[in-house]
Amino acid sequence: MLFIYTNNGDDMRKKFLTISSILLLIGVIILFIFAYYKRQMENQITKEKQLIEDIESHYSSSVITIKYSPIYKKENQKYKKIGMVSKNVELTLKNIKNDSKEKYFKIEKSDYYIYYQNVEKSPKLEQVDKRYHNYLYFNESLKTKDTFSLYQNKKEYTFYEAMDFKILIKEENQYGVVYHDHLYYIKKEDVSKVYPSNNNEKEIASEIPVTVYHFLYLENESCNEIICNSINQVEEEFNYLKENGYFTLNTKEMELFIKGKINLPKNSILITIDDGAKATNFLDVLDKYQINATLFLVSSWYPKEDFKSNYLELASHTHNLHNPGICSGGQGSPLKCSDRNELLLDLKESRKTLNNTEAFCFPFYEYNDYAVEVVKEAGFKTAYIGTDRKAKIGINPYTIPRITIHNNISLEQYLNFIQ
Repeated sequence: MLFIYTNNGDDMRKKFLTISSILLLIGVIILFIFAYYKRQMENQITKEKQLIEDIESHYSSSVITIKYSPIYKKENQKYKKIGMVSKNVELTLKNIKNDSKEKYFKIEKSDYYIYYQNVEKSPKLEQVDKRYHNYLYFNESLKTKDTFSLYQNKKEYTFYEAMDFKILIKEENQYGVVYHDHLYYIKKEDVSKVYPSNNNEKEIASEIPVTVYHFLYLENESCNEIICNSINQVEEEFNYLKENGYFTLNTKEMELFIKGKINLPKNSILITIDDGAKATNFLDVLDKYQINATLFLVSSWYPKEDFKSNYLELASHTHNLHNPGICSGGQGSPLKCSDRNELLLDLKESRKTLNNTEAFCFPFYEYNDYAVEVVKEAGFKTAYIGTDRKAKIGINPYTIPRITIHNNISLEQYLNFIQ
């Protein structure tokens, strides 16, 4: 038999080895690609997790800007820069979703956004005075120019698009408006027009009562003077104010009112207290009823530190000029005739002692043209007297009338004074 030798077995082995090598290489490549993409996915997940953590580290319902930062408006899923906000401006943000990857935080009560890295958490927003919520809008609105700024003590926002605002306060060179639930001012030079608008339908006060107390006596104390009020009388009167929603003013608001710069609700009143004797007895009552009052303090007689209350404003009743028998007529207030320089020294010392107050009360309610001029020169913007009438818009800010609350009046008589 004839045999023919061939190398088919070797060829097959070689082919098998070649194919195995190729398959092994493909497997290695596949494993490498899988490992690569797995690592990429892990890196992406890590980056997303870090981004979420970074966003959450900047987010709070209360934040503060850490630098001069752009403000954005969202249009067609893109963020368009429409303004700037200053450093250290406090913002309230809209809630974000859990595990949010959105890098722009929406500012509450607005259509605007801020980039997350431009803010940091603020444990608690600064306590903002919201007394302006009691003011009534003028039936006028304004339209700004295409570029304008909003101010408080400094410039806080600049916008690159015109906006409309209801007018809350009218000053000589600016308007007070509300933005982001805060009171801001717009300079008149940034306003393109003012136009009529139906912003308010509530009844606006045309006159406001200013009441004055002197000495408040507790149940275990007594006083026979007509200007000594019992705790029961004052609580009855304050309770009425509280129950009937009266807005109790400060002296700055009275100044703005009589100058026609703000509108106030019909149920508004300014409560004043004179001198300082027994005035500490008012503190608990003011706190109890959350009633605001102004103490015209003779600042050399009683330390201002004795009268700490969130509801009590301190204003001037001179530093040490509440002395009778100095000048002729009435009780002889020294403001009517004493040396001008001596008066100015005293009044300026009183202002300095009482945090530069701009409100003054004439001792014994006595004044003349000379006294008014000295009070103006000392830096006061308003001054109060006596009489029995209410304060009206347009009156002389240096002779604001007050109604003395005696201890022999009934609640009905009190209501006749204030309504």
